[in-house]
Amino acid sequence: MQIGDINVVESIINTEIRLAVLERAFDFVLSNNYSLTKPNQQDIENFRKQALKDLQTRYPNMGIQAK
Repeated sequence: MQIGDINVVESIINTEIRLAVLERAFDFVLSNNYSLTKPNQQDIENFRKQALKDLQTRYPNMGIQAK
């Protein structure tokens, strides 16, 4: 299924896989490196803002906005 510039099915599957890998990697790193500086809530919010900005740049015609 294609919507604008996005193959929706492929994009959802790739996103799910990448997110699952990142979650597991992040959990592993946090669980095995107790002295590691971990992101705080503001850091996470900044990550979200940058991710949104990146998507808006990647898909400029989709009208992607934060909820």
